[in-house]
Amino acid sequence: MSSYSYYSVMPHRVAVTCPECGGEAAFEYAERVRIKTNDDLRWFEKSKHFDCLKQAGADGQNYHAAIYYHQLMGNTLRTISDLPRGYKIEDWAHSEHKFRPLSDWRGTLVCGSCGKRSKHTLDWPREAYFQIEYRNQNLWAFDRASTAELIDYICASHRRQDDFVYWPFLMRIPHVFLTRQARETVVKRLRKRLA
Repeated sequence: MSSYSYYSVMPHRVAVTCPECGGEAAFEYAERVRIKTNDDLRWFEKSKHFDCLKQAGADGQNYHAAIYYHQLMGNTLRTISDLPRGYKIEDWAHSEHKFRPLSDWRGTLVCGSCGKRSKHTLDWPREAYFQIEYRNQNLWAFDRASTAELIDYICASHRRQDDFVYWPFLMRIPHVFLTRQARETVVKRLRKRLA
């Protein structure tokens, strides 16, 4: 099986297959902030809300980052109030943009069916919940909304950028899924996955 793999940005949340029950689960990317001082590092290492990670910066210098896993303990950012001076809880909020550049695959997996909630390293697109196979190729989408829009895109007689929120993703769909002979089968399988 082959799969198209072009993606340089992803939504902050994607639908994945739960490794426990096989149902639809949500994966939400973790956010990181560079730790400024050694005293701050000690504070973040003791915190139950953050993980610390040593990594290399763009300049080649190593630094520590505080990683926040959204929804890991059912918590929200608003419950954290005692940060060291110079940090705001909003530093760990997702950006207001729908898509994020890919830099790390860490995040939180939450399954509404079986209750699994854990840190998770995403294996995308293998774990995509909304994916189908057609002619030994996989077609995937990020979540319910992008799957619905993918169906509209495949069915559309005219495909204009202004008609689709997920245009950067849709314009990279391999031709095999967009042919007239594929349309009925592909759309039927996607709709079944949505059901």
